[in-house]
Amino acid sequence: MNPEQRVCTVAVDVGNTAVKLAVRNGNNIADRSIPICTKSWHSDAIDWVSDQLGCSNIRWLVSSVHRSAAESLIRAIEDRPSQSAIVKVIRHQDVPMQVCVDDPASLGIDRLLSAFAAVQLSAFAAVSMESSTIDGSGGLVVIDAGSAITVDWVDGNGSFRGGAILPGLRLQAKSLATGTDALPEIDWNGESLASLPATNTRDAIFGGILLGAAGAIDTLAQHYLRHDSASIDPARKSQVVITGGDAAAISAHLQCSHRHVPHLVCQGLLELGDG
Repeated sequence: MNPEQRVCTVAVDVGNTAVKLAVRNGNNIADRSIPICTKSWHSDAIDWVSDQLGCSNIRWLVSSVHRSAAESLIRAIEDRPSQSAIVKVIRHQDVPMQVCVDDPASLGIDRLLSAFAAVQLSAFAAVSMESSTIDGSGGLVVIDAGSAITVDWVDGNGSFRGGAILPGLRLQAKSLATGTDALPEIDWNGESLASLPATNTRDAIFGGILLGAAGAIDTLAQHYLRHDSASIDPARKSQVVITGGDAAAISAHLQCSHRHVPHLVCQGLLELGDG
C-alpha cells in the first residue's frame, strides 16, 4: 500500500500527570510517556508519533481521565496541517467487556482498558511489552499504580467486578507535606529504599509510603483471590498484573507473584484498534 494511503494507529492515554503513547512497529510496541506540565507536551507527543509511524494518515485512539488535557491535545492534533487525523475518544461502550459495578458510567476508562488488556493477554497468551504472559483462567488482579493506585478484580469469565482505590505514592507524600507543619514533601526520583527503621525523616516517609502501598496491594490481591475459590492455585504465578508509572518501584516490594506490564492502558487501546 502507498505510504500516503496507509492509516496508522496510535494509542493515547491521557493521565493526570502525563500522556502515554504507544504504536505498533511490526510485532513490537514502541511507547513513550511525556509529562503534561511542560508547555510543549502537545507538540512533543505529535512529533514523536509522526517520527515513529512515518505516515500522514493517523488514527488516534484516546483514553483520558483528564478532560481538559485531552481536549487541548485533540485541538493540537486537528490543527496540525501536515497530517490527516482521525481522532476517536474511547468510551465505556467501546470496550467489549462486561462491567459488574453499581454505576458503569462512573468507572474510570483507564481501569476498564487495563482490565480489558490483561484479559486479552491472558486469552491469547500474548507477549507483553516485557515478554510476560498472563494466565487469567481463574481471574485476574489488575493494578494500576499512577496518581491513584487502583487494584481491580476480573473474574474467571472475564467480567470486571470492581476493586479498590488508594492514593498514589506522590499524592501520599504531598498530603503529608500539606497536612502537617513539619514534614517535608519528598521527591520521588527512583532512589532505592533505605534500610528500615529509618534514621531520618525523608527515609521514614519514603519507606512508609512505598512499603505501605505494596502491603495494601498484597492484602487486596489476597482478598480477591480468596474470594473466588476457583482462582486459588499456588502453581500459577501470573494472576496479578501491575502497570502504571510507579509500577516498577512498587513491584520490587510486592510479596504476591505478579507480572509488570508497562502502559497496559495503551495496550488495551491497541487491542481495540486491531479488532
